[in-house]
Amino acid sequence: MPLTKWQPPVPRHEVDDDNRVTWLELFFDLIYVAALIQLGDRLAGDVSLSGAVGFVGVFVVLWWTWTGTTAFTNRFAVDDVVHRILTFAQMFAVGNLAVVAAGRPDRWQLWLALSYVAARLPLLIMYVRVRRTSSSARRVADLYLSVFSATVVIWLVSLVIPGTARYWVWAAALAVELTAPVLVVRREEGPPTSSEHFQERYALFTIIVLGETFVKTLTEISGIGITSRTEVYGAIAFVILIAIWWTYFDDVADAHIRAVSPFSDRPSTNRLIWVYSHLPLAIGITAYGVAAKKIVGIEAFDTAWKESYTWLLVTALVVTLVSVALLDMLTASPHYAVGAPDRVIPRLAAAVILVPVGFITASGAVSALIGLLLVAAVVVVQIGVEVLAAARSEYRLGREVRSIVSDRAGGCAHLAVASLPDVHAAVTCGACDRKGQQWVQLRVCLTCGHIGCCDDSPGRHATAHYTDTGHALIATMEAGDHWAYCFVDDVTDPQWLLDTAGRGQAR
Repeated sequence: MPLTKWQPPVPRHEVDDDNRVTWLELFFDLIYVAALIQLGDRLAGDVSLSGAVGFVGVFVVLWWTWTGTTAFTNRFAVDDVVHRILTFAQMFAVGNLAVVAAGRPDRWQLWLALSYVAARLPLLIMYVRVRRTSSSARRVADLYLSVFSATVVIWLVSLVIPGTARYWVWAAALAVELTAPVLVVRREEGPPTSSEHFQERYALFTIIVLGETFVKTLTEISGIGITSRTEVYGAIAFVILIAIWWTYFDDVADAHIRAVSPFSDRPSTNRLIWVYSHLPLAIGITAYGVAAKKIVGIEAFDTAWKESYTWLLVTALVVTLVSVALLDMLTASPHYAVGAPDRVIPRLAAAVILVPVGFITASGAVSALIGLLLVAAVVVVQIGVEVLAAARSEYRLGREVRSIVSDRAGGCAHLAVASLPDVHAAVTCGACDRKGQQWVQLRVCLTCGHIGCCDDSPGRHATAHYTDTGHALIATMEAGDHWAYCFVDDVTDPQWLLDTAGRGQAR
């Protein structure tokens, strides 16, 4: 969209928009990833149950602010000066969220609430602009304005609530906000959303989070220095990272969201569940980044592998795999012949297997190296199981197709799809001519156009050509005959040349 001084939001379906992610959206995503890095560092410094709970709580706050703005830009097309200023204000507030979240809880409670409110206010102004300029979107704008304004007040009220009770107020505010999209979906309010744009945004955010995991690992290795030990453990961490990438981007990122799923027969509801399923996925991937950092630091600087690290790793991967399984149930695979069970069952089975592997490793029954190798093996094998299931499905359907085609071609699927090649050589058996032999009848190879003599000829060069090359299909070269023959199936189609000519080919 051209940049003007004032260009209010327009429902995306009303403009000629290619739905591509804009540079501003990418910049916005990178700011959030920077915030997640700070949050991950906080978890790395406190790998305990309380540390994990605090990590998840702040993560939900960050992710929800990102999702709120992402949902807005998915429904409305806008890129003017006012919108950019509002987005930059949000980015600054998110930066503050990252800084305060990385500090001690007794110091950041005040600033966390203020930063969240500061991140929400620009979104409220965005919806005010929609309400003023788009009559078709006024009702959805009113709904979001009502809910988000109420929760902003709740967040501000929490500033005067002492102690841990403040956390419960924040949780209540978030719960109220999470109902807003549900109400929009149930009432079918407002202009439609763009599934393609939404999926691209979440896929880009996911791959940026994966990249942040790789950066964490490299940063840790840089501090330790390259050794044989860091190479081994770094390779294990990288293999697991690749498996996560493969699991999501080869299976979910390009998959279409189903109109009907096991959860709902309403497309809008399935899209909403799809969105919310990315919250635990992002939490799991980010937590794995912290675990990967611990993996490469084993026995470096006198740091040993701890039981808490095992459960951080296992829990992160279990959450990731279960989240992908949920997304698999909501989407149709981009791969031919792959059904939902072929995708879901390997994920859930791997998640279940990881739990006893975690117990074995955490108890010290096996060394840290063996335990990590087992974890890596589980997440890699679940991909292999899906690939094998896909291969079997493709083979089965291919066999059924070949059977159908075969019935139409005298029992031979090879002849059904063959065509008559151009014959540029003289109509004679070259091998017989070179040996001074006489040939009786000629056959043409339907694979390469080679001409050889029949089996009644002394040289039998047509059959010899099949023996030497494996080219199994031949056709007669005799005037008045129309047959073709397949050596593999031992099938003759007496009308093959006539059928071929009927398809537009001439002898």
